[in-house]
Amino acid sequence: MLENPFLCEFCVADNELRWELEERGTLVQMCPICHHKGGKALSATDPRLKRTFRALIRLNFSEWDYNSHIGADKSLQRLVFDCKSIFHLDESAWGDEFEAAYLSMEEKSWYPDLEEDISLGGGYWDGCVLEGLRDRRDRTVEDVVSGALKRNWFEMEPSARALVQSLRGDLSHVVPTGAEYFRARIGVQSRLKRKRTSREGQEFRYLPHTGKDIDRPPLAVVTEGRFNRARVSILYLASDTSTAVAELRPHPGHLVSTAKFRLTRDLRVANFAMHDIRNFLSDSRLEDLRRILSMADVLNVPVQPEHRSLYAVTQLFSDAVRAEGFDGLTFRSSVGCGTNLTCFVSDAFEMVVGSEGVQEVVSLQYRMTELSVLSQDYDREVFLKDEDSPLATLLHGMARQGSEK
Repeated sequence: MLENPFLCEFCVADNELRWELEERGTLVQMCPICHHKGGKALSATDPRLKRTFRALIRLNFSEWDYNSHIGADKSLQRLVFDCKSIFHLDESAWGDEFEAAYLSMEEKSWYPDLEEDISLGGGYWDGCVLEGLRDRRDRTVEDVVSGALKRNWFEMEPSARALVQSLRGDLSHVVPTGAEYFRARIGVQSRLKRKRTSREGQEFRYLPHTGKDIDRPPLAVVTEGRFNRARVSILYLASDTSTAVAELRPHPGHLVSTAKFRLTRDLRVANFAMHDIRNFLSDSRLEDLRRILSMADVLNVPVQPEHRSLYAVTQLFSDAVRAEGFDGLTFRSSVGCGTNLTCFVSDAFEMVVGSEGVQEVVSLQYRMTELSVLSQDYDREVFLKDEDSPLATLLHGMARQGSEK
């Protein structure tokens, strides 16, 4: 039987803390914090649980958010309770039981001596403030991004490859034989109607694109894309039909052909889609994760048609991944709920015969966030106009991507 304080799987959000509790926890009759019955729980003093908790703080917050010595107006305890990205508790759980568990995991020390522990403070008295993993991008990644927009791609490829090489162990992932993904193409092969019908009006049927018509395009017609240069043909796939369609950015009224593709052999990819923070449980390893997240932001930042020059950056990273021996890469979709897989090799996937379908785009749903604005007579001494350049546009997009996660 566990002694208090402890956490159960129902106390926490859908994150790595829950996985740890589900994998190693002990069943308890009732949790004194969330009052759920029959959950798996671990002592709040469990070393791995504490380090995972602290790593999630570093992922989601900057020290500016919780250190009152530098202006934060909310304590760290209150911050993690309220935000719902680590715990998933209602106000009734705020009490002595939660505080005891929280303090056991925070360990009261923000400045641990051991390398394998995780800092929550950077030493503000020396001007060192910890930035959240999503709040500050890795400087090496930013240098490569800047160079990609100012120099020839082949001049920057060694630097991009060095980045990928430094993270090979963390990025390397094998997609197993038989895995299924989806592809979409705007349009259909044919629209048909019956020669004779007893009903009023016409009932249409559609013949979707199939075979080579929905596979990767032939070299002669390939234009540049996010991860390919002109006349370089690669296969863009998604984890589900909806994401595959959304990646095309279709308009209402478009008919879209879809098909399922099955992997015929194991595929080694560079995985930028998801990483278990339990593999990064030290200060130095969290900096590795910052680098991965920074690269992932580059790969999936939305690129508007008027800024297609930014493909110089994503194509450079794609070239580096391929040159380092990977068969493809995976990343989260910025327009759908799933993930994308880009495959460099031509014989890895085959279309599943009979999986073809046609989707009609009925409407588009936009999710908008109101941004901070200034009055027309704003103080020119306080604000500086952002540079109007491809690099500034990309970094702005990356910053917005990070803040939405």
